[in-house]
Amino acid sequence: MKFFEYLDKEDLDKIHESTLTLLEKTGIRCRSERFLNKAKELGLKVESVGNENVIFFPRDKVEKALATAPSKFTTYGRDPKYQIKWGERKAYNRTCVGTPFIKDVETNEKHIVTKEDMENHIRVADGLDSTDIISCIVSQEIPQHAALTIQAAAMVKNTTKPLRICIDSAHEVNFVIDVLAVAVGGRDKLKEQPIAYLEVSPISPLDYADGPADALLDIIESGLPLGIVPAPMMGATGPMTLIGSVTMHNAEILAGIVVAQLIHPGYPCIMSPHVTFMEMATAMTGWGAPEMGLAAAASAQLGRYYNLPTAGGGKSCSAKISDEQMGYESMFNSLLPALSGMDVIGGAGAVDNALVACYRKLAIDNEVSSLTQFALQERVVDEDTMAVDAIHEVVNGEKNFLGSPHTLKHLRTELWKPGITERLTYDDFIADGRNCGERARDLILDLLKNHKVTPLSDAQIAEIDTIVEKALQQ
Repeated sequence: MKFFEYLDKEDLDKIHESTLTLLEKTGIRCRSERFLNKAKELGLKVESVGNENVIFFPRDKVEKALATAPSKFTTYGRDPKYQIKWGERKAYNRTCVGTPFIKDVETNEKHIVTKEDMENHIRVADGLDSTDIISCIVSQEIPQHAALTIQAAAMVKNTTKPLRICIDSAHEVNFVIDVLAVAVGGRDKLKEQPIAYLEVSPISPLDYADGPADALLDIIESGLPLGIVPAPMMGATGPMTLIGSVTMHNAEILAGIVVAQLIHPGYPCIMSPHVTFMEMATAMTGWGAPEMGLAAAASAQLGRYYNLPTAGGGKSCSAKISDEQMGYESMFNSLLPALSGMDVIGGAGAVDNALVACYRKLAIDNEVSSLTQFALQERVVDEDTMAVDAIHEVVNGEKNFLGSPHTLKHLRTELWKPGITERLTYDDFIADGRNCGERARDLILDLLKNHKVTPLSDAQIAEIDTIVEKALQQ
């Protein structure tokens, strides 16, 4: 299909040139001695500017490095039947990440995420047919110095689908990788068949703090796909103009990808754009604002411009409950980047500016993803699908297509198959008595009660628990 072009080619060229100027003239601030030393080894210019160390990226190095980055690769689930074909622009659905609160599926009341909530949320997402990649909400009951390791353990125990983990510091990277490796049979197997992609988040504007910088280097040593996920807020940590923030965070993303390519040409990398904005009246971040979808559409185009895979947000919203506002915010901000060619759309199940996980919304976003992926399917235009012969026969025969062989041939494959979407008669709808949120609730309750995940072996669980204990003791 032809993708939506929010920006034209000349606009993309301008953003690219401005990105190169930022990397070459303004540079990237960095506080990691290890990363600074690696930058020097790679031939990048490192200078002191005021009281900061700055890495400058010559444009020829940037363009040569980008040319080595792969346009396509695959990540897998613990069950290898689940595959994410990066670079094929399929708008895979990823669950929300990092939410400290969750809504009870029955009462809709908000409470702090418990360890049980975290595990149940993963298991429910495993059972949703159009939810493709699993992230982890944040339990407030677990020790935070080992949170990523505990989350990784919960994920491999409660889903067989592909994973996404955001690494905020280097001290847990190897524990996380060890957990993933146990789930698939060792580090060599993990590198060959990665069950997760790992992301680091530079700090806007143009700053690689020691945590994400050191984590980036450790991830590259592991061989797992690397995503760069800055999240500038327009008017606060990014320019007030949408295109300005897109340009700046494009530089932040490319800086990490260039370093990865200079270290290991051909290393699998993902552009992970997340432009948000600060509501000036409240100083709140607006995850449901249309600017987020528009910026994601522009960044998806940049991904195609560079021939690099992309993964962004879109399904988070500013709405506090699963209501009409939730519906139009999530649909707008996820459909635009999907139609623009983004590989992964994240944030499924998040409300209240990505602070609260909502089971009902998780089920609704699963339905939205099914719709979106249906819309992205290639439509074959040939003699059979144009149906000229069938039209001729019906017009000159029975005057309807109900009994046509052409109808029988296509009726099971041509139409989208709804899940929780209601298509009853009005009287049957009234008799059923449930609205969309209530149908979503019932689907989640069924999964909580009945969905079973293929378990790890007892030996694998014991080994993973040992790794978690080591992380707790560090």
